Amino acid sequence: MRPTSIYHKAGQTIKSHPAITLSLLALLSLLGGYGALQSTVDNSLPVWQSTNDPHWKRYQEFIHEHNIQDPLLIYLQEATTQSIEPLTESLEQITQVDHIYSLNVRTKSGGTSVLLSLFPDPGLVQHELSLLLNEVSTIIARADVHKVHLGGVWFLTDRLDSLSARSTQTMFPLVIGLLAGTLLLLLRQMKNFILIMACGLLPGLQLTGFIALSGNRMNMILLALPPLTMILGISHAIHLLTKTGGGTEDPLDVFARVAPPCLLSGVTTALGFLSLTLSQYPPVKQLGLWGAVGTGLSLLTSFLLLPLFFTPATQPYKYRFLEPLLTKIARRKKIILFGFALALLFSFIGGQQLQRGSFILDFFKQNSDVRLGYETIERDGIGLTPLEIDLGSTGFSNREIEKKFQTLAEQHPEITHILFSFSSGITVPATTRNGAEFITPTDLDFMLEDVSRLTLLTQTSASEKTLALVEQIEQFCQQQLGRRPIPYVTGSIPLYTMGQKKLFSTLILSFSAAFLSISLIMGLVLRSVRLGALAILPNILPVVFILGIMGWAGLPLSVATVTVASIVFGIVVDDTIHFLHSWQNASRQGGDQKQRLRKVFSYAGPAMITTTLVSGCGFLGFAASPFLPLRNFGLLISLAMGFALVCDIVLLPALLLLEKPDTTEFQGASHD
Repeated sequence: MRPTSIYHKAGQTIKSHPAITLSLLALLSLLGGYGALQSTVDNSLPVWQSTNDPHWKRYQEFIHEHNIQDPLLIYLQEATTQSIEPLTESLEQITQVDHIYSLNVRTKSGGTSVLLSLFPDPGLVQHELSLLLNEVSTIIARADVHKVHLGGVWFLTDRLDSLSARSTQTMFPLVIGLLAGTLLLLLRQMKNFILIMACGLLPGLQLTGFIALSGNRMNMILLALPPLTMILGISHAIHLLTKTGGGTEDPLDVFARVAPPCLLSGVTTALGFLSLTLSQYPPVKQLGLWGAVGTGLSLLTSFLLLPLFFTPATQPYKYRFLEPLLTKIARRKKIILFGFALALLFSFIGGQQLQRGSFILDFFKQNSDVRLGYETIERDGIGLTPLEIDLGSTGFSNREIEKKFQTLAEQHPEITHILFSFSSGITVPATTRNGAEFITPTDLDFMLEDVSRLTLLTQTSASEKTLALVEQIEQFCQQQLGRRPIPYVTGSIPLYTMGQKKLFSTLILSFSAAFLSISLIMGLVLRSVRLGALAILPNILPVVFILGIMGWAGLPLSVATVTVASIVFGIVVDDTIHFLHSWQNASRQGGDQKQRLRKVFSYAGPAMITTTLVSGCGFLGFAASPFLPLRNFGLLISLAMGFALVCDIVLLPALLLLEKPDTTEFQGASHD
C-alpha cells in the first residue's frame, strides 16, 4: 500500500467518526485545562538536583547534622540595632522564624548599617519560605525604616519564581496575540485562522496541564514549552492549509499529500528534544521529555482536527518575490555560496568568544530591586554568596583555623567574611580585609568549644568563577586541614554551580545525538544519501550562526540558553524536510533543475515563508518576559528561524543548482 493511501485512509477514518475524534480532543483538553489551573512554579534547589548525586546527598546530611537553613538577609542602611528594635521584635514574633541574628556594620565607606540574618524554622520548603517572605515584607513596609535591601539564597529563588510566574501573565498573551495577528495578516481567512489557532492553543493547554498532573512544577526552563508547543502546532496546520491546488482538490487528498513531511518534521523535532534527555541536569532532561510530548500533542491535534474541518483555499498562496529570487539565485549561486561562507566564518569567530556560566543577577533587569539591592549590599562590603565548610574534627584550635582562612581570604579578595559556627548555636563573625567591619562583642577567645563549621561570605559572581573558587577552597582545605574523602565545601550555591557544570559538559553530547539521529532519519526517509547530506548544511548553519551571535553579543551559555542549539536544530529542519519532499515530487515529473525549483518555490515556498513569519513573530513575544534568560531564549530562536529560512530558500537551491541531475536517487521512492 502506498504511504499516501495510508494517510488518506486515516483521514477518512477520522472524518467518518467526528464524535469520537472531538470527544478525544475534548477529553485531552479538559484534562489539560484542569491541570493548567493547578500549575505552579518552583526554581528551588531540589528542582535542579539529581537524587543520586553524592554532592546533593552529602548536603542533605550536612543540613540535617547541623539543623540549619539558609537565612534571609535584611540590610538596613544608615541604621543601628537600637533604632530598629521595634522591627526586630515584630520579625521575631513570626511563627516560622527560628531566630534572628543582628549585627552592626561599619561599611567600607565609613557609614553605619545593620545586617539582620533571619533564620526560618529548619525544614521549610520553598512554598512556605515564600509565604514567610511575604509576611516579612509586609512587616518591613509598615515599619519606620528606610533603605532596606534583602538578600539570600531562598530570597533569590522566590524572586525567580515570581519572575517566572509573571512571564505566564505577560508573555503568553503577547505570543498568542502576535501569532493571531500575523496569521490574519497573511491568510485573511477567518475559518482557517480559527482552525490553525486551535491546532496551536489546544496542545499548548494540554501540555501545561499534563506537566502539572504528572506532579512536576514549571521552572525557568520548562516555561518555554507551552508557547513553543503552540507554535509547532500552528506550523503543522499552516503547511496542511496552504499547500493546495487552488480549491480543486479533495481535502483528504491534500491531507494525504502533506501529512508525511509534517510527520517527519515532527519526528525530527522530537528527536531534537529527546537528545536533551542525555543531560545529567534534571530540568534539561524534563525539557527534553516534555518537549517531545508537546511535539506529539501538536501533531496529534493537527492530524485530528484538520481532516474534519479544513477546506482547501480557493487560490494557491503566493509570494511574488519568489520567482525573481530564483532567477537571481541561478545567476549568482557562486556569489551566494561565498556569502554564506563569510557568514560561517563570522559565526566561528563569534563562537570563539562565547562564554559559559550564569551570573544570577543577569536574570534580573538592571533597575530591578533585587539587582540594586545586591549591588548596594556588596558595594558596602558584605558578600551575599555563602559557601559552607564542614569542618568535622580537624585537630586544630579555633585561632589556628581562623589564621588559615584569613590567609585564604588574602588570596581571594572576593571573600568578605568568615562566620564560625558552634554546635551550641553561637556564631562568631570575622571580617577579612576586603569586607565591612562587623561590630560584635563575641570573640573566638571566649569560645571553649571547637568550631564545627564555617560559612564564607563571598561576592556574587558568574557560576564558572564561583565553581572555580569552590574547587580552590576545597583543595586548600584538603591540604591545610587534612585529607578526607568527604568534601569540605558544600552548600546550596556550590550545588547550583556544579549542576551547571554538568549541563555544559553534556551540551556537545546532546547536540551530537540530535545531529546524528536527525541526519539518519532524514537520509532514510528521503532515500538519498546526497539529499540527506544537502539537508544538513542549511540546518547546521543557523545553529552555528546563533552561537556566533551569542558570542558577539556577549550572551553566555547559561541554564536558559544552553538548550538553544539542540532545539533550534530540531525545529529549523522542518522547512528543509518540506522543501526536499517537494523537490523529490517535482523531480519525478521531469524537467531541468530550475524548472523543478520553480515548482518547489510555487508549492512549498509560501508555506515555508508563512510558517517562519508566524512562528518567528510568536517567538518575538518572549521579549515581554520579565525573566531575561527566557526573553533571550525566544529572541535567539526567532533569529535562528529567520536565518534558517534564508538558508532554505537561498542556500539550498544554490547547492542543488550546482549538482548534476541524478535520477537514480529517486528509484524506489514513493509516488503521489
